[in-house]
Amino acid sequence: MKIVKFTLIISILVTVFSCKQAEAPAEEILLPISTFDAPFPKSNRPLSRIFGKLLLVKDNNDTIFLEITSTKNDNLITDGKSGDTIFFGKVCKFREFYYFCHKENDSSYYISAFKIKGNLIYGLNRWSQYYDVDENILRGNGKELVKSINADTSKIRLKPNKKEIRKLFGIIMGKAIPDTILNSKTDLIAIAKRELSLEKEADEIDKIKVYPNPATDFVNVEINSTSTYQLIDFSGKIVLQGTLDTSENRIDVSDKQAGLYFLNITDLHKKEKQSVKIIIQ
Repeated sequence: MKIVKFTLIISILVTVFSCKQAEAPAEEILLPISTFDAPFPKSNRPLSRIFGKLLLVKDNNDTIFLEITSTKNDNLITDGKSGDTIFFGKVCKFREFYYFCHKENDSSYYISAFKIKGNLIYGLNRWSQYYDVDENILRGNGKELVKSINADTSKIRLKPNKKEIRKLFGIIMGKAIPDTILNSKTDLIAIAKRELSLEKEADEIDKIKVYPNPATDFVNVEINSTSTYQLIDFSGKIVLQGTLDTSENRIDVSDKQAGLYFLNITDLHKKEKQSVKIIIQ
């Protein structure tokens, strides 16, 4: 009888202890607090056209097999050994950096950067960069990117200005430890050529065609995205403005005085501005 009572008491104590353990809060995982309200304002780059379908990278003493699948709008990077998804989303290129754009939800994006230099690749650890962004913003770097910071600095919303993002990641990437690309020398040469080719191709895609220039009666403008325009004279006065469609547009300048003008065009989708000098004679 005593044994039965003792066993019952032990069972009750174990049950109570287990419940308290279940009620105890799990160790909190601190997520990055800085997110962008839109992806990097450039078009997607198909990474498979740069690296091919397989990229071998040496990270410390480990060899990582990265399988790459690209579409027009997205890139999928998976671990060749486990099949786990490492990244899915848009990848952009601006100057020396590529930018991973990870969509957290419909209005929130994480952005990180990487760069290629010979057989070295910097910045593959995306998550560490998210925390680097937090640290730099809280230190006062990248002030122009800040859209809002809540009272207890537990949430920071950033706006994706490409020039300011480049400055911020210039600081972050300056401390990045590179990994080594293990693809053959032939592969590395091919990667460099494909990267250069895509760079030229992107320049052609983004380029605005304006003709004739000099102009007399009208100016034709060819663009790839709906945009607004302003025609500004040499004194800085806006003399004409309107909207341009994704096709050939004709702007009537027949009533404008002869001289030098600036045609400022803002892409409504990418929020990018380009300026072209126009001579009216």
